[in-house]
Amino acid sequence: MKYSKEHIVEAIRQRKDREVLAAMYREIYPKVARYVTGNSGSEDDSKDVFQEAILVFYQLVITERYNRIQDITGFLIKVSRNIWINKVKRTKKEVSVELLAEHEDYAPSPLISMIMNEKWSAYHILFNNLGSKCREMLTYSIYQKLSMKEIALKMSLSNENAAKTQNYRCKQKLMEIVSANKDLKDLLKS
Repeated sequence: MKYSKEHIVEAIRQRKDREVLAAMYREIYPKVARYVTGNSGSEDDSKDVFQEAILVFYQLVITERYNRIQDITGFLIKVSRNIWINKVKRTKKEVSVELLAEHEDYAPSPLISMIMNEKWSAYHILFNNLGSKCREMLTYSIYQKLSMKEIALKMSLSNENAAKTQNYRCKQKLMEIVSANKDLKDLLKS
């Protein structure tokens, strides 16, 4: 990226971000588009995903929580990837419910639909409270069901044991978040 993180942040704060935003679209968006379209998405999907990622970044800048971001390009690509993974999972979940609804023996009531939507929102909030490394790790281990060896390669970890350790820590962190929120815990139990 031709602009430094400091220059981008200052431009956003001063609301003179047109030039840096155009540069982000020019330099980062094609990478996001390749990822999304290469994973069963359309060009429109990739535009939506990148826009959401930009909004996440802007929110971090506005709320002064951007200090941990070292590489804006890497950050936007990871956020975009996580957004797309969540959209695909949500879409698959909705498709499954629709297929069940078409079966003559099963017609979900509005109450069941509402509960399912609340649970899905809770999972989404819970997942977004994890750090990006843990989201990536759990996506690979839980959703994609990759082996620890494959995860170690994808995440550039030293070996399978390092992947197992990180996976365990991420699951523990997830459990701590659930335990700390009684309402969330009760919703996920029901």
